[in-house]
Amino acid sequence: MSDERPRIQHGSARGEALVAAWNRSDRAYVVDQLAETVRLEAARPKMPEPAAVFRLTSKAAFEAELAAYPGPLPAFEIVGLFEQPNTICLVLDDADGDALAVTIEMDEAGKIERIISYRAGAESE
Repeated sequence: MSDERPRIQHGSARGEALVAAWNRSDRAYVVDQLAETVRLEAARPKMPEPAAVFRLTSKAAFEAELAAYPGPLPAFEIVGLFEQPNTICLVLDDADGDALAVTIEMDEAGKIERIISYRAGAESE
C-alpha cells in the first residue's frame, strides 16, 4: 500500500453535526456549511415525479428551497458514516426505513460544494 492514499476515518464529527442540524431543522447551520456554488445530484430521489438528476447551482437557491419546505425537515438516522479529506460519506435511513447514500464533497475552504445522493428502489408504487 502506498502512503499517498487518503486516510479514511470511520465516523465523522462534521457529518454527525450536519445530520443533527438537519434533523432539528436548523436551516441556518446547514446553509452556513455551503459554498457559494453548490451542485446537487440525486439518483432516483424519493419524489412524486422521480428525476434522474437535480441540480441547484447557488447557495441562495438552496437556502430558498429549505425556507420553502413546510415545517420540520425530514429526519434521518445515521447507519454508516466515514470521511476522508474533503469528502464525507453517509448511509442514512429515513422515517420510512428507506436507505439513502450521500457523498458530500467540500472545497479547499471546507465548504460543501457538491452533494450526491442515491436512494435505491425509491420509485413510486
